[in-house]
Amino acid sequence: MLRQILLLGLISIAAGEWVLVWQDEFDGGNLADRWNFELGCSGWGNNELQCYTNNRGENARQENGRLIIEARREWWGDGVNPDKEFTSSRMTSRANWLHGKFEIRARMPKGKHLWPAIWMMPAASEYGGWPRSGEIDITEYRGQRPQQIMGTLHFGPSWDNKGQAGTGDRDFPYDFSLDWHTFGLDWSPDQIQWILDDQVYHTETLQRNFWPGLYGANGSPFDRHFYMILNLAVGGNFFGGEPFHPDESAGWAKNNLEVDFVRKFEWR
Repeated sequence: MLRQILLLGLISIAAGEWVLVWQDEFDGGNLADRWNFELGCSGWGNNELQCYTNNRGENARQENGRLIIEARREWWGDGVNPDKEFTSSRMTSRANWLHGKFEIRARMPKGKHLWPAIWMMPAASEYGGWPRSGEIDITEYRGQRPQQIMGTLHFGPSWDNKGQAGTGDRDFPYDFSLDWHTFGLDWSPDQIQWILDDQVYHTETLQRNFWPGLYGANGSPFDRHFYMILNLAVGGNFFGGEPFHPDESAGWAKNNLEVDFVRKFEWR
């Protein structure tokens, strides 16, 4: 009997469970207590067409228990860069984490050159700026391809000499702008898995040196704390040079990214 009890105890310890350690259900309170707002009209390294702001609380707001990040056609400036014809918001979590499971229940926008992203960047990096620092894209999406998402790891010495690994463009039998879906990431010391509605659809091992001579250990630079980013861009390099005129925004069927919750779990 004692042996059975000990064995059951060992099995229980080995099995473990996911424990919720951080969440935002967007049920109220001040967004700025949990998130930073990154502001400006620089193009953000991607030739994006919007200024990131939170104009009068319209571009990012909590409404009926969800976060809404909205792209709006309106001229805006930051006093440094040329004015832009669109506004939107880009939010970064005040918390940051190393490893765990992340779940984001969201409904995507729909319309040409709308570019929502749910992604992560390092809180600090000994390697310097991007892409040396690493980047983890949980989900990116093009508004004119409502059944397609992708997730990517970025790394390497410079913007014009970098590597990436991940899901590639993945098609699913859903219009992600119509229904709610849970976009997930399971990040352990050994691997990163991309998850859609509790189903793993891609795995990348971290048991490798992503750029010999630059990174000194397997798994780097994805072995440091990262924070989360939620944003909605308009246009940019992600669309591969496909032309877009601002007047085409009149045809957007849905100009916002809706987020029901962001949850972070640890395995214990």
